[in-house]
Amino acid sequence: MSTIEQTNQIVKESQSVSDTVELKSKALLELLEGAGTHAHKDKSLPTLNAVLVEGAGGYLMATATDRYRLIEGKIEVESGELTSSLISLADIKRINALVKENKSGLVTLNRIGDLITVSVLEGSLTVTLLGGTFPPTADLLDAVESKPIPVSSMAFNPALFADYSKIVGKGQAVKVYFGGEGKSMRMRLTGDAVEWRALLMPMRYQD
Repeated sequence: MSTIEQTNQIVKESQSVSDTVELKSKALLELLEGAGTHAHKDKSLPTLNAVLVEGAGGYLMATATDRYRLIEGKIEVESGELTSSLISLADIKRINALVKENKSGLVTLNRIGDLITVSVLEGSLTVTLLGGTFPPTADLLDAVESKPIPVSSMAFNPALFADYSKIVGKGQAVKVYFGGEGKSMRMRLTGDAVEWRALLMPMRYQD
């Protein structure tokens, strides 16, 4: 049987876990808008029609994939941590709209259970997180950090590539590193506040 002292210790430990992060609103907007371009557009695939957000070690990270592309961005936070949270693309757009109206100052993300409340200046909204499991992606990104390999040619979908210009901004370069014939391309994207890692899969192409 548990003692009162043991119960109190459990309560204290749960209270010490922070599920709130505070960060600059402009940085959050850049992060979520950029990651959202890579979320799958098909609502029948809810775990892909979404952005995975989590905060730890002084950073907030956002990850998204449409199975042909994968992107991960991270920004510094002012304080706090956030448990891994899967947010639908529709709710990501709602959050972006709120932050756009209140670009100045700081924004707070507070998770309680399966709800996240976003608060900035005078505005706030609460969204319900998705269930399901986001596909594991960290190993994919880590695997292509090695030295690039020369290739004779590579085909890719230009419509998918075009979204990179939205992430880095007008007039900015996108650098491509090739991992070998038929393997994913590593994209070097430089944002204002976000540190990005991204992959683009090649197309099958016959001359």
